[in-house]
Amino acid sequence: MMKGLTQQTRARGWRLAAVHALGLAPLFWLGINLAWGAYWVNPLQAAIQRSGDAAILLLLASLTCTPLSWWRGWVWIGRWRRPLGLYAFGYALLHVSLYVGVDYGLNWAWLGGEFGEKPYLWYGAGAFLILLLLALSSPHWIQRWLGKTWKHLHRWVYLGALLALIHLGLVVKGDPLKLRGDVWKPLLVGVGMGVVLGARLLRVVIRKLRQG
Repeated sequence: MMKGLTQQTRARGWRLAAVHALGLAPLFWLGINLAWGAYWVNPLQAAIQRSGDAAILLLLASLTCTPLSWWRGWVWIGRWRRPLGLYAFGYALLHVSLYVGVDYGLNWAWLGGEFGEKPYLWYGAGAFLILLLLALSSPHWIQRWLGKTWKHLHRWVYLGALLALIHLGLVVKGDPLKLRGDVWKPLLVGVGMGVVLGARLLRVVIRKLRQG
């Protein structure tokens, strides 16, 4: 029995290390490339772009955890959703901080003009505010305090993901409809989100059919 408990503890430890390694990998890769001068042309712009990419990819990874836990019966991977979601928020916070604080130097008048000229900023701001709200409500004691409201609140993550996808699609240069330019990122993320949402809708339909 003790041997079984030890194996479970080791497996839990490896899984915890794996999820943190996955969450920290984009930051490590960004740091390495900055140190090597790979982004020497415009390191700030590269850091802003890479942190935004990391945020949306980890958000997608977080949303994928629940369908995977259903499909494969991996209960443990369902527990990755929360830490991956928090890492996604962390990179989104870094993304916004670099853009607003460093690139624009907290010049709110200048930023206001940018919001008037660049619609994608509105979608990005909406996605960030939703992730901020979800991150603030993620501690377990807040979950207990909110009760059933917490589940309804955290369904907003799908709206946040959709806004982030639109933000990404408008930022990149190219035409997604004609598959021209740098459109592979929003297309791949869009397909991934479509699969995740499709899996959730399929589960709801199957449940209703069984109840009926």
